[in-house]
Amino acid sequence: MIKSSKNIEREIVEKVANGDHQAFRIIFDQYKDVLYGYSYKLTKSTVLAEEAIQEVFLKFWQNRKDLNADLSIKAYLYKITRNHLFNLLRNAAYDHQLKQQLFYNRQDSHYSTEDQLVYRDLETFKNQAIANLPPKMQEIFQMSRAEGMSHQEIAHQLGISQHTVKDQIVKALKSIKEYLRIHTDIAVNIILFMQIFC
Repeated sequence: MIKSSKNIEREIVEKVANGDHQAFRIIFDQYKDVLYGYSYKLTKSTVLAEEAIQEVFLKFWQNRKDLNADLSIKAYLYKITRNHLFNLLRNAAYDHQLKQQLFYNRQDSHYSTEDQLVYRDLETFKNQAIANLPPKMQEIFQMSRAEGMSHQEIAHQLGISQHTVKDQIVKALKSIKEYLRIHTDIAVNIILFMQIFC
């Protein structure tokens, strides 16, 4: 009787769970390229994508005893990869060097038609979130983010206190974040969060 691909995968996963290095290699060879492509699509960095694959399969091996052979190994690996990349994107908000690496790579890379459509959608979400702000708050926020003006410069130009400027920007960020939370999925939310807030 010929075994189904599902049964074959189940046997391989069970072997991995029992510490079989050859079975692990089979899983690695089968999924490393597609996971690398997924990682590169989000980071636009060969270095970060390669690091992601190393981290994902290291975690996969370390947690092998908890593997459930009845679940899709592909879905499981994508979940680990997605969580790793989202953590990376979140960390970039606080790590200047990592943020530069991620976003300069994005800006300098050659986008496919699909990428261009995705980023056009991202730009639309960002603009909608900002346009949703009250006029004065929107003006202050744009002066800060789009024009790169300091709180002091904005306060001087608009004839208001620096405290008012800071308060308006804090409220703007809170409003935009809530808009993105409601109107976008988590991946879009994180990317836009970094573009707008950082």
